[in-house]
Amino acid sequence: MTELYEEFFAMLRFAKNLYDCGLTDKFKDIFRFWQLFGDDYWGFAQETIGLVFQDTRLYCNEADEIDTWLFTDPLIDQFCELCQEYEVRRGISEENNTYRRDMEQIIRDSFCFSSYNYGYDWRLSPNDRGRKCLLLFTGCEFYATDEVTAGLLDIKDGFITVIAKLESELSKETRLIPLSLAEPYKEAV
Repeated sequence: MTELYEEFFAMLRFAKNLYDCGLTDKFKDIFRFWQLFGDDYWGFAQETIGLVFQDTRLYCNEADEIDTWLFTDPLIDQFCELCQEYEVRRGISEENNTYRRDMEQIIRDSFCFSSYNYGYDWRLSPNDRGRKCLLLFTGCEFYATDEVTAGLLDIKDGFITVIAKLESELSKETRLIPLSLAEPYKEAV
C-alpha cells in the first residue's frame, strides 16, 4: 500500500488554483518540473508566489533573517493612476477615496495568515517614493508560505474588481444639456 502525504493534495490544490486563475502558461512552465513528494511541497509553495504578479522579487537579509517580497504589476499602476484621476475629478483626498480604502482592506484581509513573524505594507499613494508595489516581510519563523499565493490571488482579483468599478465611475460624464433658442429674437415695431 502506498502512503499518501498531506502535501500531495496541497500541491494538487495549488495547481488547480493557479490553473483556475488564468495562470495556465506560467503554471505549465513551472509545475511540470515538480514531483508530488512531501519534501518538494515547501519549495513548490515558495515558487508559486512569483507567478501571481508580473514582477516579483525576493530580497533576503541573512543577518536579520528577514525576506522581503516585492510585488509590482501594471494592475497596481493602473489602480493608482485611476485613483489619482478620481480624486482630482471629485476634489477629494486620498483618505476620503472609498476605492483606495476598499483596496487597502482587501490587502489586509488577504495578508492574514495562520502563522506569525511576518508583516506587510503597500506603496499606493502618489506621495510614496518609487514604483507602486506591495511588500511582504517574512521572518525565519514564518510557516505559512503555502498561504501566500492564495492571498496574492485574492489581492489580484481585488485589483481587477476595484479597477473595473473605478473605470465605470470615471466613464460617467456629466451631461450638459444645451439650451436651445425657441425663436430668434424679434424687435418690437
